Amino acid sequence: MAQIDNKKVLLSGNFAFDTIVTREYPEGFILGKNNRFTETIVGECVGNTCGNVSCMLPYLGVESYPIAHFDLSQQGLQMKDDLHRYGADVRFVQNSESGGTTLLLCTHKRDKNTGEHATTFRATSPGSRFPKRKYLRVRDEAPAFIESLDFTPFLYFYDAAEAGLRYLAEELRKRGTLVYFEPESAADVKKFIKGVEVSDIVKFSHEKVTDASFIDQYNDKLFIRTLGSQGVEFNLRGEGWIKIDAVPNDNVVDWEGAGDWFSSQFIACLCESGIQSVKDMTIENVRACAEKASETASRSISYMCSKGMIDSTR
Repeated sequence: MAQIDNKKVLLSGNFAFDTIVTREYPEGFILGKNNRFTETIVGECVGNTCGNVSCMLPYLGVESYPIAHFDLSQQGLQMKDDLHRYGADVRFVQNSESGGTTLLLCTHKRDKNTGEHATTFRATSPGSRFPKRKYLRVRDEAPAFIESLDFTPFLYFYDAAEAGLRYLAEELRKRGTLVYFEPESAADVKKFIKGVEVSDIVKFSHEKVTDASFIDQYNDKLFIRTLGSQGVEFNLRGEGWIKIDAVPNDNVVDWEGAGDWFSSQFIACLCESGIQSVKDMTIENVRACAEKASETASRSISYMCSKGMIDSTR
């Protein structure tokens, strides 16, 4: 078994080619009316949770190794290039005719009834109005990947509770890798719980998981629950919820990537600490990582697009 490298993070799950659009109202905005608008594309880049974290970790000093299979479309090819451009190691990223590429249109606008800032999302794929995602198959691809992996990552991050990705989680966990599960959706409760079972750290939104009573049966995990503008809270080994207030920021531009920045900074903090298991974590070091992650997430919302904070330094 290869020695664990505390600077290496393996990632799999959901990637998308994000197109970020801002909507302006040159003739003014009237509540309740269908106001005329113009739209401007302000960003086109690899995104979604797994895609963002794969790009953010290198910026924070951590080696990221995303696992992805995109198609041969212009967007699919650019997604691999984007990952490489932001510093990810793309040895496990491929493009082929059988791959899957999801296109995600994110529009920043004003709510028709309130006038407040709002965002809408529409997912498609090249040549189709339906998104197309490609995950490792549990029956052959996932076992083959584990067999061929020549290093043991400090942490494995995944955001989709598909069988092949859970297989990676279970096998890597046996090797001593910390497993961080951040589901994009918990709508499929059975899949969600299966993901929880094979993970060490589980992060979820209070809006997506409204009933968190299931955590009462676990005393070997770290749960992190995001509370939107109210901050986050964590529960270590069933010892109770501890709240971390959000860090104020009066210059809010775009908050869509804040949760991904929180996860990336939290993971980077864990890598730096070298703590390889939940049983060795303490309330104090989890709180320190969560506070640092909250500060980074707060800074990120002053930039347009999820990776705007990185782009501003180039």
